[in-house]
Amino acid sequence: MEAFGSAFAGLPYFNPLMMVNRSETCAATKLAQCRFLGVNMNDISEKFHRGPEHSPDLTEDEWRARKTVIEQVERLTETQHLPWLPILSKYEIARGSAKKERDWGHLLFINGTTTRYLLVMIFPDECQCGNFSHHDYDALTKYHANKLLCLAKYIWHTEQPPDWIRATYLTPTSGYNIPTAFVQWLQKEHNDGTALAGLKRCYHIDVKDVVPALTLSEVERIDAVLKRSEAEKTPVAVRNALIGKEKPDVHGEAWKAGVVRSCAFCDTMPAPGGILKLMTCSRCKLVQYCSKECQAKAWPAHKHFCKKPTA
Repeated sequence: MEAFGSAFAGLPYFNPLMMVNRSETCAATKLAQCRFLGVNMNDISEKFHRGPEHSPDLTEDEWRARKTVIEQVERLTETQHLPWLPILSKYEIARGSAKKERDWGHLLFINGTTTRYLLVMIFPDECQCGNFSHHDYDALTKYHANKLLCLAKYIWHTEQPPDWIRATYLTPTSGYNIPTAFVQWLQKEHNDGTALAGLKRCYHIDVKDVVPALTLSEVERIDAVLKRSEAEKTPVAVRNALIGKEKPDVHGEAWKAGVVRSCAFCDTMPAPGGILKLMTCSRCKLVQYCSKECQAKAWPAHKHFCKKPTA
């Protein structure tokens, strides 16, 4: 995407946030783009109108599960004034911030207000081995819902701050069927989540109840993203109020596995069982390279996107 975007970098009106990627995994970038370009421009539905072979960022099972959910949400909300549109199919708070498998959020929807969100986590069936359990799914879903709301509050701390997020998780046994109440009544001006009372696996978090969950490393990366749009720097008071040490209370070893990344220039990945030490761009901290040579070759394109946050 950077190589493609650099072709337009010489234009006087160019802004890195103009480059929309349907396979974007950076939640900070996508939320900023929703305000900068509009929600419709960030709708990733079309990604699921084609076959799974066109979505290399997802396995075939992940792609089919998300397609099923997107079609359900579309049907259940088609009569609402502001439709709910999917903007992320798998995400981390900011590019390069996910360290463990537990750090990935899944399918995120937003409506035209850009202040309300639906999060659908998609997991394997629960098992007796301890790796996949209701306890972990419950903890991860609440954790990512709260963290996404922290991010939205960090980015939009003044104009049109976020209202709330609603979250659930689905498994193959459930047929990936969303509870009707999860998406109904969402257009009401005052929605405190009472419609979800008594429903299993459904959660509602209001912005006033958010728990500080952003790490200092994530905040630095978020600032680098926001610097691309020359957005006003987030006040120190807001920043400090949203930095916390909350971690999901998960026990399965599957969620503790490290995230495997590739070089941002040559896409080199470690061999199975091997280790590839990547170097992070010291300026924006958003991209990683396998060598100084790759970093130098990437610079002509990356320099238009690489922004150092104001200290």
